[in-house]
Amino acid sequence: MLHNITGIDHALIGVENLEAARTVFEKLGFTVTPRGSHIGWGTANYCIMFAEDYIELLGIVDPSMETNGLDQALADPGEGLLGLALASDDPNATHRSLVEAKLEPSDLLELKRKLELPEGDVLPEFNLIRLTSSAGLSKKHLFICHHLTPELVRRPEWEQHRNGAKNISSIVVVVDDPGSLADYYRRLCGSINVTLTDNTLTVSLGAGNLVFVNDQDIDLLFPGLTIAADMPPAPYLISMTVAVADLGETNSFLVDAGITPQKIANGALRINPAGACGVLLEFVQKRKIS
Repeated sequence: MLHNITGIDHALIGVENLEAARTVFEKLGFTVTPRGSHIGWGTANYCIMFAEDYIELLGIVDPSMETNGLDQALADPGEGLLGLALASDDPNATHRSLVEAKLEPSDLLELKRKLELPEGDVLPEFNLIRLTSSAGLSKKHLFICHHLTPELVRRPEWEQHRNGAKNISSIVVVVDDPGSLADYYRRLCGSINVTLTDNTLTVSLGAGNLVFVNDQDIDLLFPGLTIAADMPPAPYLISMTVAVADLGETNSFLVDAGITPQKIANGALRINPAGACGVLLEFVQKRKIS
């Protein structure tokens, strides 16, 4: 992939009550890390770690402090997917390359957060590059992340999930005109990784995909889905699909946990937004690489 971008780094989910969200996702079979907090802000998170990517549950713990816009997002449109971070293996090279390609990246930002471990707090460090709104999402919705201290945020036991989850398989974004974004993503991720079919734009990001669709074609991706009348105006992130080791075992786990997923004709198991903090969540069988 171009610009030292290696795939998906993480997806962000904004939640009204962080502790309640942790309970929801644990019941869904995910292992949740210890809590982290953002230095100087009133926000905190729990993470769901996989081998190469992860999910971040993000909530407000002190509304008197800066929330980086999370308060506005939770007010309208409410809980649900907030954004997607792409991964870079060399943030300095990524930034130089994006500038040379005239893709208008932000400055290279340095961030830290506190991770509350039983043995004591640690400070994971990150580099961040925000992308232009030409990407079809705001700069807060799509950015590039590099972990300077990955050993602090990943432990083998955190990557083991009772539902068999292995990685983020796809994120779907509703936009007015998917085709208009094709040139930008060819320049960002390489033409070989971008496919435009019947006005659905798919960007291959390693083990996962970023998919853009307009609101008239959502039912092609999500058969049987009923769209609420109060959905926000485009663009907005509508769904996340997680690949699992054995879909049958995932279904059995969910049923035993008192959760009845909707079985979709394409084989996916669907959890409606009311059961996943505003996220349309689907589980699919992880593809075998031959």
